[in-house]
Amino acid sequence: MSTQKQNGDEKCESLLDRTRVVQMGILNATPDSFSDGGMHNTPTTALKQALELVNAGAHIIDIGGASARPGSVLPSADEEWQRVADVLDILKTNLPKHILISLDTCSPAVALRAAERNCIDIINDVAASRASMKVGEKFGVAENWPEEITTAHVAAKYRLGLIVMHMQGEPHNMQANPTYENCVEEVSAFLEERANFARILGVQWCAIDPGIGFGKTLEHNLSLLSKEGLARLSASGTPVLIGLSRKSFLKNLAERKGEYPLFHSLAAERKWRDEQSKLWEDACAEWGARIIRTHSIKKTR
Repeated sequence: MSTQKQNGDEKCESLLDRTRVVQMGILNATPDSFSDGGMHNTPTTALKQALELVNAGAHIIDIGGASARPGSVLPSADEEWQRVADVLDILKTNLPKHILISLDTCSPAVALRAAERNCIDIINDVAASRASMKVGEKFGVAENWPEEITTAHVAAKYRLGLIVMHMQGEPHNMQANPTYENCVEEVSAFLEERANFARILGVQWCAIDPGIGFGKTLEHNLSLLSKEGLARLSASGTPVLIGLSRKSFLKNLAERKGEYPLFHSLAAERKWRDEQSKLWEDACAEWGARIIRTHSIKKTR
């Protein structure tokens, strides 16, 4: 079947069938992302970055219009949509047809608008489809929707792939005092429940993300990224996505070991974080992760 005629969920299934480790390139159309906020938030700069990621080997481009960094406050759905709408259109028109487009959002309203315009293949939801919205005429939805919908409803209706992520708390408070009795077990059980929720609604392809750095201490992150942690996450058979690129646990771990360098520029620090990210990404891929979400595709091919 031609990929041009496939639904998003079918494209995801086909991609993972033929690719051992899928590379998802990060494209932030935000002014305040922790790593590259403001660098790619116009259609022209976003397309340039997306093409660089594709040329380096990305299979998926993941575009986000709302930063979920620790301490952040999410924008309104209207503001988030304004950030990504034109970028999505230019990517859909100009990227090679075999490249999948993922929308990083926890807003059902934003996901629905993108789905209606047929410009995405995947919804990547950091809130694991827990946010809902009341269906109203302003969204132009079809008949037979429930009174309230989540991103999982949108994925099922429009035959899109869905990624659900674990986060303890919300971005503005998630790092205040994250606590678990058994982090790996609790995160795995939560993700299995959310994936099942999505499947019950009719989602045909789902992946799970343990949410490195989202409501977790350094020790929690390390437990999830261990060989044993990834084995538990993978036990349900649902593909596991790992997104650790440039995250603060890399700095925290190096500081603990007394190995954190002194940088004289942000570019130098970013380069160091990319190098450290690659080491962890390679290990996670070896231990069972199927999708690596990263800023630097060239360093993780």
